[in-house]
Amino acid sequence: MNIGILSSSFGVKTLHELTLAMSQYGFRTTQVNLKWIRDIDSSPGKLSTGLANHVAEAFELHGIRIPSLGCYTNLIHPDVEERNRGIRRIKEHIRFSRDFGSSSVATETGTLNIENQFEGHAGNQSEDNWNLLTDIVSELLEEAEKWGVHLALEGFTKNVIDTTERMQRMLEKYPTSNLGIVMDPCNFIDEANMDQQESVMDDAFERLGEHILLAHAKDFLIYEGKMVQPAAGTGLLNYPHYLEHLLRSKPHVHIYLEHVHEDQMLQALGIVSNHIKGINADQQ
Repeated sequence: MNIGILSSSFGVKTLHELTLAMSQYGFRTTQVNLKWIRDIDSSPGKLSTGLANHVAEAFELHGIRIPSLGCYTNLIHPDVEERNRGIRRIKEHIRFSRDFGSSSVATETGTLNIENQFEGHAGNQSEDNWNLLTDIVSELLEEAEKWGVHLALEGFTKNVIDTTERMQRMLEKYPTSNLGIVMDPCNFIDEANMDQQESVMDDAFERLGEHILLAHAKDFLIYEGKMVQPAAGTGLLNYPHYLEHLLRSKPHVHIYLEHVHEDQMLQALGIVSNHIKGINADQQ
C-alpha cells in the first residue's frame, strides 16, 4: 500500500513549489487538485493534452505519480448555471485524465447548501434530489466510459450520498466498471453513530469494498460540540480496524493523507505507515 497526499494539503503553490515540497516529504503518489496550483489555469476550456503532460512531467521529475485527479464540485448546486459549470469542469478532467497519468477523477455528490458545498441541507435526501444526482452521474459516466476513466464518488454525511446504503444504491443503479468510490470512513461517521464506528466501517467495506478506487486518511473528533475532521492519528478513528479492512479489500490501493497541514505531515505519515507495518507483521 502506497501512502500519498492530496496536493491541496500544501495550500496554493506554483507547480514547481508544490512538486518540490511534496518530494521533500517523501511522497511518491498524489491526488491532484488543479485549482490549488497557482500557475496552472484549469478553468473550463483551458485543459489540454499539453497542459496535462506539463503537470505530469513536473511531478515525474521528483518521482511522483498522479493516479487520481480531485475535481470536487457541488453536483446538485441549486444555481443551475453554477451546477452546469461544475459538471463541465469534471467532464474536462475526465477527458484529459489519462494525459496526467491518472485513471480516475474524484468528486463528492453535492448539497443544496448554496453557501458551502461541505455543509448539509434539510432537502439533500429528497427523492427529487436523488433523481437529479443519478441523472448527473449518468451523464458523467457516459464521458468516463468514452475516455476509459473511472468516476470515483466520495460519500459525505452532509451530502446527497450520506450513508453507505445510498452509495450502494448508486453503484447498483449503474453497474459499470467505470464507477467506483473513494473509501473514507470518516465521511460516514457523525455524532449519531460515532460510538459504533467499527460497525460503520464493517458495513462500509461489506457494501462497498470491491468498488474502492482509492482511499483517504484523516480522522474525526468532537470539538466545541461539533464534529470535525483533523489529521490522521489526531482523533478517534480506529486506524487498525480501518486499515485491516482496506488491506484485505484492496491490498495495493493508494491511500492519501487529507486535512493535514505541513507541520503535521510527517507525524500523520508515520502513524499510518506504522499501523500498516504492524498489520502486515501480524499477518506473516
